[in-house]
Amino acid sequence: MAARAADKGRASAAGTLGEYNYDCPMDRMLFAFLGTDSGEYLAAVLSSSDDSGVAKLIEAKLASKSHKEIDDYNHHLLGHAPKAGTDGVAYFLSGRERVGHGRTDIFTWPDLIDVEEGREVPHRSDTPDWAKPAH
Repeated sequence: MAARAADKGRASAAGTLGEYNYDCPMDRMLFAFLGTDSGEYLAAVLSSSDDSGVAKLIEAKLASKSHKEIDDYNHHLLGHAPKAGTDGVAYFLSGRERVGHGRTDIFTWPDLIDVEEGREVPHRSDTPDWAKPAH
C-alpha cells in the first residue's frame, strides 16, 4: 500500500491521477499507522525522483514500531473490507464488477487491488454473504 500511495501522490501532484484518489481511506490507514499525514507523505514522495524520499520517511516512522505492531497492522490491512449494510458495499461491488475479472469470491480491498493490478489472488471460500452474487 505504501508504493501505491506514493504512486497516487505523485500522480495527484502532476495532475494525472484520473479516477484514483490520493488520501483515500486505505491511504489514511497507512498514514495513521506510520504517524504521518497525506501532506508529509506527499512531501517525502516529491523530495526525490525515485522512491528514496518516501522510503526514508517510512523507515524513520517504522523504527519506533515493534514487530507485533507491524504484524497487527498488516493483518488488519489484508482483511480490510466494506462493512455489511453500508454504502461501502455497493461501491466495492461496483469496483469488483469493473476490475475483478469475474472474481465474485473477492471481498477485501487489498485482494481487489491485487487483481486489478494483475497479481495472482488465491480463490477464497470464506466470502461473506454481502459479497456473494445474488441468484
